[in-house]
Amino acid sequence: MINDANQQVYTKDQIEKLMERYKYIPPEDRKLIIDGQGTEKIVPYPVDVRETPIKRPQLNSYEEALEWNKQAQEHTERAVGFLQEYAEVRLNPVDNNKVFLVNGSDLHWGHNDVDYDFLDSSLKIIEDTPNIAMALGWNILDAAIPAQFPDGLLWSGQSAQEQVYTFRDKLKQLDSKHKILAAIGDCNCHEGWMKKKAGWAVYRELFEGIDVPLLINGGYLDINVGEQKYRLSMFHKPKYWSSLNKTHGGYRLMDRVANSEIIFTSHYHQASIGQEERYNPPFTKDTAVVASGTCKIMDHWGLANFGTNGTRGFQGIILYADRHKFQVVYDLEIAKDLMK
Repeated sequence: MINDANQQVYTKDQIEKLMERYKYIPPEDRKLIIDGQGTEKIVPYPVDVRETPIKRPQLNSYEEALEWNKQAQEHTERAVGFLQEYAEVRLNPVDNNKVFLVNGSDLHWGHNDVDYDFLDSSLKIIEDTPNIAMALGWNILDAAIPAQFPDGLLWSGQSAQEQVYTFRDKLKQLDSKHKILAAIGDCNCHEGWMKKKAGWAVYRELFEGIDVPLLINGGYLDINVGEQKYRLSMFHKPKYWSSLNKTHGGYRLMDRVANSEIIFTSHYHQASIGQEERYNPPFTKDTAVVASGTCKIMDHWGLANFGTNGTRGFQGIILYADRHKFQVVYDLEIAKDLMK
């Protein structure tokens, strides 16, 4: 037997029937269906049958259960897991000695509070400007789900599955021009509600056909630019946060959690960038934090709770290919000029 992402247990015969069924269902139809009245219908996620199903034996002792738990855990990670703690990528500049990496987070595609002109124009800059690429930091979709928020659909112009399949078109377009470097693939926020409430691994479908690493929250990304290698840690929800110093969370993570020279954070919709030389005994090193803003600029939730809208997103960092130096940039339009 095997457990799929919905925690449904399948026998070998059932798996064969499922695979026969999915043979005739196009991928775009394998989705969670949510209508405007909040009705949900879960289509079982297809099991990866490249892994031979394993059968749970009769467990009569602690030692037998311990061995089985480890075996089942390893099998499940191979069969339905897709996240990485670490990845290494290459981003080579073209006719230049530098590249610009954008922290693209909190786009909230589908929500009625999004500035869609700003979102679209920013994505076009990334797509059309040489030497600019993007790392996606979760909350790409708004993904309202009635099981989590009964009023969620009132604030979203699209249902959850429509958000996945419409924005995937744009991601594939960006990926065809090598504009996506990596993404966070799991966090208990927005798209994470799908996994929590319905067992639907949204990012697995959102990035279907797009071969980029999907990292855990806090995963490491080594970026090769020319002869230089830069270490980035990507966080959606940082462990530490201060409304008075918006890069505070990134620097505390650098002190206590992540052995990186660059930290990307997001989630709070408040953009900020910082760069400094830090003393890490017995040596010093240059460091940078990029806290992204959002496309949810007309933020009714933020106004009701904090008295403020979200700040414009797409902050990032210039990485040099001919020497180990970097430079944070707050505004994507300025970065576009610097990449010319």
